[in-house]
Amino acid sequence: MGRDRKERSIQNQDNERQSRTKAKLEVEALQRLGEQLIALSLEQIRTMDIPETLRKEVIFAKTITRHGAMRRQLQYIGSIMRTIDPETIVMAIDRLSLARSVAISKFKTMEKIRDDLMTGDASHLEAFVDSHPQVDRQRLRQLIRNATSEITAKKQPKSYRLLFKYIRETMESGVN
Repeated sequence: MGRDRKERSIQNQDNERQSRTKAKLEVEALQRLGEQLIALSLEQIRTMDIPETLRKEVIFAKTITRHGAMRRQLQYIGSIMRTIDPETIVMAIDRLSLARSVAISKFKTMEKIRDDLMTGDASHLEAFVDSHPQVDRQRLRQLIRNATSEITAKKQPKSYRLLFKYIRETMESGVN
């Protein structure tokens, strides 16, 4: 009998330890989520659908420079997030990161198009004009020619940037 009681006591302690460990892991996960919130821009934080107290503390955390103070602020943000559903915050951060990755992908595509156009291969120019019939061919060729001459003369890449800007405007004009 005494042995059964002792075994039950040990099992209860194990369950208590597991739940304590689980609770600590959840708190750490909320703090990491708080770090992700702090890493966002002020504009992104302001547009998120989060409680005002959490928003204020996250914005305040962006002003903190000391390590210890930041650690305490993260703990406080984690304690605030324990009272709300963190899933909505996770979904909002995921949406923002998805939008950012799409923007990066578009940017890289535009850079590749610019670099392809500057190779001098007419097929790249024709492919771009075919996919974007609203483009002004003369202006595009002039920008390509000027950008290429700037690169070879090692001048400031003014036309190089203008070519990229023109490609971006053409692609974002919506007529494909």
